Amino acid sequence: MSTLMFVAVMVSALADPGAAKGSAAAPLLEKGSALFKQGDTDGALRAFDAAVKADPTDARPHYLRGVALEKKGEGAAAEAAYRAALSRKADFAEAHNNLGTLLLGKGDAAAGALAFEAAVKARPAYAEAHFNLGVARDAMGGRADAAGAYREAARLKPADGSYRMNLGVALRRQGDVDGALAALREAARLAPRDALVLANLGMIQSDKKLYDEAASSLERATKLQPELALAWNRLGRVELRRDHLDRALEAQERARKLNPKSGAFAADLCRVLIEKKDTRRAVAECRAAVALEPKNALARYEFGKALVAQGECADARKEMDKFRALPEVKAEAKEHADAIVKACRKAP
Repeated sequence: MSTLMFVAVMVSALADPGAAKGSAAAPLLEKGSALFKQGDTDGALRAFDAAVKADPTDARPHYLRGVALEKKGEGAAAEAAYRAALSRKADFAEAHNNLGTLLLGKGDAAAGALAFEAAVKARPAYAEAHFNLGVARDAMGGRADAAGAYREAARLKPADGSYRMNLGVALRRQGDVDGALAALREAARLAPRDALVLANLGMIQSDKKLYDEAASSLERATKLQPELALAWNRLGRVELRRDHLDRALEAQERARKLNPKSGAFAADLCRVLIEKKDTRRAVAECRAAVALEPKNALARYEFGKALVAQGECADARKEMDKFRALPEVKAEAKEHADAIVKACRKAP
């Protein structure tokens, strides 16, 4: 079961505009920073452009140009500005961090990670850069390294619930469910009204078979953010575990409506419908699930079960054969699928 992973790449705020003493750019930087804070991005950019001309050797005008250009949505120009700042001041932590967010946003997680590593090398106590490094390493699949980066961010900024949340998710992904549970409980204490934190906590509680606690966390998440489809889906799974079929059905229907393109959600709804003995509708939902995600093992398996429940034994065998052919399906699951089909009785 995949855990919810929702991160926001942190772009550092407009840094202290002060330039080197005696720099001709200093008053222009102060003016541009004031305009930027007032929401006049174009005016700020004109001031920063003038500052670059006034002192081309100063890194700060180039960095602030990058911030303003990024605000305007001009990513390529912002990247060039950050690189210009770094060519003048190689240990400019904010410039490395903001360059990393742009690179990560373009899908180049490896280059983004290098930029964030440079940022934390330049300023070891830079919590946002450590957090961003975790995001980049997550995107690269470096789960243990991601957890280390999130842990350092949380140490540096202990009151930030989102840092604890990402740490918990990363720990769960590397198999440390107990550590994940502890991190997410702390995240929920720090951010009790953060729906994403509560949704992740509920999923870890479900992993630990703490189903009553999981239901409570997930219900709170759905109340705080009713459009959070994955929270509804996981709530449906938990309610099914608790044998609350009506609640499970309601939650899975909400998830399916919020994300109609998810084959996994359709398969979960199908599973509840099988338990409710609404086989006609179950078959329809599972048919939709495999159409949306043909290689989804859960969808194939539930479709086979739904067909068995409807007495369509030949079609059930075909679906279970497709399930068995998927590379991630283990031998025990294949045997169970065979047993289900062998027990099929053609509908009269």
